[in-house]
Amino acid sequence: MVDINTPPLNRNIVRRSTMNLSRSPTSIINVDDYGPAAPMFFGHIPYVAAKATKSLLSKPAPAAINLAELIDTLPSLLRLQKENAARVMSIRVAQDEARGTSADPIMDLFGRLDLSCGEWWKQYAHSDPMKNYTRNLIATDDETFTLLLLCWNSGKESPIHDHPCDGCWVRVCEGKILETRYEIDSKTDKLEMTSETVFEDSAPTFINDSMGYHKIGNPGCEPALSLHLYCPPIKECKIWLDPSDASLPSTAVMCNYTEYGVKKNVDPILKEPINRGGGQ
Repeated sequence: MVDINTPPLNRNIVRRSTMNLSRSPTSIINVDDYGPAAPMFFGHIPYVAAKATKSLLSKPAPAAINLAELIDTLPSLLRLQKENAARVMSIRVAQDEARGTSADPIMDLFGRLDLSCGEWWKQYAHSDPMKNYTRNLIATDDETFTLLLLCWNSGKESPIHDHPCDGCWVRVCEGKILETRYEIDSKTDKLEMTSETVFEDSAPTFINDSMGYHKIGNPGCEPALSLHLYCPPIKECKIWLDPSDASLPSTAVMCNYTEYGVKKNVDPILKEPINRGGGQ
């Protein structure tokens, strides 16, 4: 465990911590908390035997966890989910249905990350007044997850985009964030807005492609900061610059403004629009 006031975690620390994990994430997560849903996420331990494993738990699940505990626990939990889903289709379906709900251990774990103690995330808060927002990498194992701090300039927003992964969990650290969601109207081939929600507290929210696409922005007069957890990491995504024509998305390559607190001299890359109709 590291102190929250230490310098930014570097890639070697992240990789070393995730390589030495035990198979089960139960040192942080109490399987009993998920009741009958436990086999969905901890399938290698039948739920009927879950109570018997309580003596193996190091301690009951704490009210809050720090960054080191989050990145130590996530990879093993996500690998378990992947193994269980690959073995039994019904488990995969149940996991997908639970994403973003109270039955989702990722949502619970991410929501318990302490954002108040020392405001440790500020060491990753690097912005650029010439950009709508910046992506600042906090931690990744390049396999199961990526954790980013996004810094939003006042009145700026992202393009509408998808999430080619299991989903994206978001928490507001400072300021307020406006999320606008869209779905493609199959009759008009337009992206139609389905909701607008302003988030001002640190409670986690979630989206994946089954729920639609979205854009995120800062509607306030002051900068805003938000944590974004992607599982697994994504290298590119589709974006829509013209919501009136959903048939021609572009592809954006993910580029970070900083990694582990160090600035990168890389600008975002925008590929040519995808042609769905011509086969070229």
